[in-house]
Amino acid sequence: MARTEQDWYAWHAPYDRLDSVETGRLEHVQEAISATLDAAPPGRLSAVSACSGQARDLLPVLIDHPRGRDIDALLIELEPLNASFLHGALGSTALTSVEVLVADAGAAASYAGHVPADLLLMCGVFANIDLKAALRTIGRLDELVAPAGSVVWTTYGDSIDDADDVLAAFAAAGFAPVSLVWAADRSWLVSVHRFDGESRPWSDEGVLFAFRPSPEL
Repeated sequence: MARTEQDWYAWHAPYDRLDSVETGRLEHVQEAISATLDAAPPGRLSAVSACSGQARDLLPVLIDHPRGRDIDALLIELEPLNASFLHGALGSTALTSVEVLVADAGAAASYAGHVPADLLLMCGVFANIDLKAALRTIGRLDELVAPAGSVVWTTYGDSIDDADDVLAAFAAAGFAPVSLVWAADRSWLVSVHRFDGESRPWSDEGVLFAFRPSPEL
């Protein structure tokens, strides 16, 4: 059964619990983003968050990190309630270069005008799509990510079984691993990959991925 709009908003509830698996994984994602900004060259940087949800990974880092004001960020989120949450959260910050786009991050057209990016977040995306879609998406990352840019991504749930194939696909697409953090029980993975190739011109045609009907948390 497909999730309702309210389900997508409630999907974030486990992140409110200090002792949840989701909160522990989120901490590693925030650390990965912060480390990526630490290593970034000076000047303006662009970031895109696919399926950003409530952006609990990126926004706290942008607020606290010294480079946070240097980031021109696009948050792509289909769920209107989550988008409303994002607008409210941004209104309480000094961030002025963050845009919320209510759109399907699986549609290539949603990225037009914002890629290639220096930082691409795909947190949870590979956990909620099948391997075929994951491989198709990785095959187009050279359109989404700038040379020497980074992808921060996670996978977990049933899709953790595809992690080796996903890692191999990143390598084949010209991405080098910067960090891989596995849960102690290997139930989730937080990864950063750097793009060592040359970007291809972006095409806004086609579909990158579509979520499975009943996504994992």
